[in-house]
Amino acid sequence: MKARLILSVVTVLLILVLVFWSTSIDFSRISIHFLNDLGILFAALGLLLLFFQFVFSSRIRFIEYGFGLDKMMRWHRLFGRIGLALILLHAIFIVYYRLSLFGDTFFTVFILVGIIALVGFMVTGALASQYRRIGLAYETWRNIHLINYLLFPVALVHVFYHTLPGSLLSYLWYSLAFLYPLLLIYRLIRIVAVRMNPYEVTEVKQEAEKIWTLFFKGKKLDYKPGQFLFLQLLREGERSSTHPFTISNSPTRSELSVTPKIIGDFTLTIKDTRVGDKVFIDAPYGVFSFLNQPLKDLVFIAGGIGITPFISMIRNIYDQNLDYRVALFWVNRSENNLCFTGELKQIEQELDNFKVVFIMTDQPDWPGEKGRLNAQFIKEYLGDMDKKAFFICGPPAMSAELERELKEFDVPKSNIYREIFEL
Repeated sequence: MKARLILSVVTVLLILVLVFWSTSIDFSRISIHFLNDLGILFAALGLLLLFFQFVFSSRIRFIEYGFGLDKMMRWHRLFGRIGLALILLHAIFIVYYRLSLFGDTFFTVFILVGIIALVGFMVTGALASQYRRIGLAYETWRNIHLINYLLFPVALVHVFYHTLPGSLLSYLWYSLAFLYPLLLIYRLIRIVAVRMNPYEVTEVKQEAEKIWTLFFKGKKLDYKPGQFLFLQLLREGERSSTHPFTISNSPTRSELSVTPKIIGDFTLTIKDTRVGDKVFIDAPYGVFSFLNQPLKDLVFIAGGIGITPFISMIRNIYDQNLDYRVALFWVNRSENNLCFTGELKQIEQELDNFKVVFIMTDQPDWPGEKGRLNAQFIKEYLGDMDKKAFFICGPPAMSAELERELKEFDVPKSNIYREIFEL
């Protein structure tokens, strides 16, 4: 509901921009000057979308709660791409208009400012969308991405100079110039608050060949099972970059924990963390929790390290002996990727309403279930799939395919929850 409300607000603001712009246009006399007018419209719409891109990535709790930071980051990327495209169209239309009418672009310092902002946005946008493909380290990508926070006010300087004082669109720029610093102040306050309450590593535990759990102690954190945190390690006097990880422990237990798998440069160093190292934690985030929906019959579907939100939820149900029926389907390539198996089997023995199914896709000698998990397989295990809540956390392709198949088996979209976090 909150997601629809926020997106409705964005839509209304975009329409207002269009209305404000139209008040200065004489549509009865459309001429080459209309190219300039369109260029102005594209700039206004593009910068408004870029502003909301910053809003979606700023971890504002009021907005994130009920929306989900994973969804916010997807809107962040979409708004960034559309906003950048509109600003590029702005430049193309304005340049073509001036060359056609005057044979000159009237190059000034403020036009140079606009060019710097545009080129900067294009470079950071290209790196943001392709950094994995070109092998750019996450830390390098993140630092480059932060340049956008400097580029946005540069773009505002450009548009302020080229906007007529007192025009309706000028009030858009005044609003953004007022709200943008507040956004930065909010982020700085969050950073200071996190730095003032560090946590400490109490245990480093290897769960599987490439999976480790870090346990922390510190300020009591109020969170729901399935939520995640942003973590920054302080080791040997050096701070790591900030990374998101699901909280793998349950709020019913005393210590926080995360269980990363080695899949990149940062996670490769997790095993080097030592007891006593300091940790900065910003949490909680996310809405992927069984507590956020009303149904009592739960189906958890995990792919690989996507088990972490589910182990948190299962521990919570087990510790409090909650009245839920739970079926866990966990897909891995081989048993070398399994963790928490002893604990899961013990819970299965002790709880009548808990069932776990391990599935291996690339291990022919696995004595249990093998092959790709699909909705037909799930139905054969569960029978009736009505009035069940399906939670899916795994690789994006697997999650999307399972959601599509479940819908084909008449599972309502409102009963399907996915956690997909891609930076």
